[in-house]
Amino acid sequence: MPDPIRYGVVGTGGFGRNHADCVEQVDDAVLVAGAAKSDSSAASFAEDYDAAGYTDSVEMIEAEDLDAVSVCTPSGTHAEVATDAIEHGVDVLVEKPLDVYVDRIDDLIETADEHDAILAGVFQRRFGPDRWTARQWVEEGRFGDVVLADAAVKYHRPQSYYDDEWHGQRDLDGGVLLQQACHFVDLLDWIAGGVESVDATTDTVAHDMECEDVAVVTVSLENGGYGSIRATTAVRGADREQVEINGTEGSYTSGRFAVGDETVDPDLAEPPCGTGLEGQVRDFVEAVREGRDPIVDGPEARRAVEVVLAAYASASLDREVRVDEVRDLAEHT
Repeated sequence: MPDPIRYGVVGTGGFGRNHADCVEQVDDAVLVAGAAKSDSSAASFAEDYDAAGYTDSVEMIEAEDLDAVSVCTPSGTHAEVATDAIEHGVDVLVEKPLDVYVDRIDDLIETADEHDAILAGVFQRRFGPDRWTARQWVEEGRFGDVVLADAAVKYHRPQSYYDDEWHGQRDLDGGVLLQQACHFVDLLDWIAGGVESVDATTDTVAHDMECEDVAVVTVSLENGGYGSIRATTAVRGADREQVEINGTEGSYTSGRFAVGDETVDPDLAEPPCGTGLEGQVRDFVEAVREGRDPIVDGPEARRAVEVVLAAYASASLDREVRVDEVRDLAEHT
C-alpha cells in the first residue's frame, strides 16, 4: 500500500482542531504536526494529538516532509499562509473564506496553478445528503423553474466575540456576511445555479465593530429567478440558519422536499466521500492521492466570496451590483 498522506494543520484553535479530528478519521492520511503563532497553542495541540508542534508553518512543512495542510488561521491571512505552503511543495485545504479580498484569492489560485498544486476551499455544508439532493433536483428540473432562493442566518454574538484581534475587522474578517453567512451564501449560489447580481443594505446596530452585524440582500439569479440573503449576529432567541428553494413544480427547505403541494420522502443522494467536514477532508485527501481536482476547488470556493463582496460594493454604492463587477470595484469591497 502507498504511504499515507502526511498532514499538518496551520492554526491550532477551534477550527484547526476540527480539521485534526477529521484527518484522524481518514484512512489515507496521518496527522503529523500543527503550527500556531503561540508556543502554548502549538504545545497543547502537539500533546493532545500526539503530533509535533511548531510556531512557523514553513518550518513545519519542511521539517516534517508534509504532503498537505489545512489552513485554519484568521480569514484575512488565509491567502498568505496558503501561498507560502504551496510554494514549499504541499497541497492545501483552506477554511472558508479563501480570503477576504478577491485579488488575494485570484493570486492564490494563480500560485496553485503555477505550482500544479491542489487547492481546496472548505464549504462542508454542501456535504449533506439533503443539500446534495436539492442541488441534483435543481439540475434535473424536478422543482421546475426556480422562482425564489432564500438564505437566512440569524445568530447572536456577544461584544466579546468582536473584542479579539480579528473578528469584525475588514482586513482580517469582514462582518456577518463574510464570516457567519458565507456558508449559506455558498449554498444558495450552488443549489440555485448561480447568483448574477445583488442589491444590499448593511448596518451595524448592536456591536462596536468595523463591519456589519446585519445585512439584507436582494438577489437576482443567473437562471432568471430571484432571492434574498438575510443575516445578522445582533438578535437573540432566533439561532436560525436556513436555505429555501422554491420552484414552479416544487420546493426545498432545509431537509423538506415537496413536489407540487405534497411533501415527499426522496431517496437522498450521498456525497461521494462522506458528509460534513470529514467528508470534505476525505475528498481533499483523495484528490491529493489521485492528483485530481477536489469537489470544491479554488475557483469554486471563490464564488461565495464574490457574491459577498458584490453585496459590500452594492451597500457602499447604493445600487445593484453584478457579481462579475467585483474585480473592477475593489475600493468598495
